[in-house]
Amino acid sequence: MLMNEQLEKVASALRRRGFEAVVFDTREQAVAHILRELGSAQEVGMGGSATLAQLKLDAVLREAGHTVHWHQGAPKEEGPAIRRAAMCAQSYFASANAVTEDGLIVQIDGTGNRVAALCFGPSAVYLVVGRNKIVEGGYQQAVRRIKQVACPLNARRLHLDTPCASTGSCDVSACKHSMCHMFLALEGAPGGKRTQVILIDEDLGF
Repeated sequence: MLMNEQLEKVASALRRRGFEAVVFDTREQAVAHILRELGSAQEVGMGGSATLAQLKLDAVLREAGHTVHWHQGAPKEEGPAIRRAAMCAQSYFASANAVTEDGLIVQIDGTGNRVAALCFGPSAVYLVVGRNKIVEGGYQQAVRRIKQVACPLNARRLHLDTPCASTGSCDVSACKHSMCHMFLALEGAPGGKRTQVILIDEDLGF
């Protein structure tokens, strides 16, 4: 199956679950879409994400007049306040750790700010997802991808002292700075919240 065909299949599955879903060939097309979606200046929250960093989304949104709350790159002591402000913003951006072909979205979190914002808070959530995060199969395959691919790479990016960062393998008993405190599986769009998944035919993030 051609990748774009796979993304269209995933988008259809997401729509059946009540999510909005759009597919783009490039990150530039996706960013242009995001700017159209947001329209006039508003407060925007962002969860920690290598994908959003690759899109330079924070700079793009600020240049367009939006107020952006993003803890990534901020001084550590300011992180908690920024995360709370992001959860109260009108719109919230994050990526997903894995999306199955039948539209199940799986997230992992250490602090809980991302999974909380996806469930409640901002009236609109946008998940920006590269093709590399699509998995065949179901929940177990999604968790396997997260544990074996996303967590080791993110732990190294964040310079965390975790077993997965050094060996690539998860060892909960030896993990003192875990990113895996909580898992969220979105089987459908949360009630009362607009949730749009932006699928991009590029490898983005981890």
